[in-house]
Amino acid sequence: MPFALSKTMSRIEIERREIRGFSGSVAAEAARNLELLGAIESTLAWLTRLTSTLKVDIAFGTQLAEDIGNLTEVVDPDNSLEAAMLEAQQSVESLYDLLIAKREAGRRDRQLTEDDGIEAAYTEAIAAAADLHNLLNSLRWQIGEHDIDATPHEVREENLYSDPDALLDSLLSLRK
Repeated sequence: MPFALSKTMSRIEIERREIRGFSGSVAAEAARNLELLGAIESTLAWLTRLTSTLKVDIAFGTQLAEDIGNLTEVVDPDNSLEAAMLEAQQSVESLYDLLIAKREAGRRDRQLTEDDGIEAAYTEAIAAAADLHNLLNSLRWQIGEHDIDATPHEVREENLYSDPDALLDSLLSLRK
């Protein structure tokens, strides 16, 4: 009989260990899942905020483009605005590249699913960054073209021709 009792206790000990192991595993998995859900939620919140900021910048830049079209004065006489916008454009390009890399990392992460919304949120932020980058480029060109048109040009008397043949002769002489 002592042998049977010993066997029974041994079986109980084994069961208790398995129950403790199982409980610990479930708790660890639940904690990991909560941590993953927290990370997803934080990432989505950050991407939503970033995308909103980019869209506000796009709206502001679009309004600037309209306003510049109504100006008659030179906007950027020392090219400092062009330099600032180029720097901003390069920063947005760096952000765009980072978002592409992070979206790709999310695609490779086997813990994430399409339902998590991470890829879609990154894609929306990437599109907004691309739109802002392109707008900044257009604004740079618009200001440059505007300033060329707004710059007074001096017309010299020696550059005026009253006779078309004299103008043609002058142009032909430039080829020599």
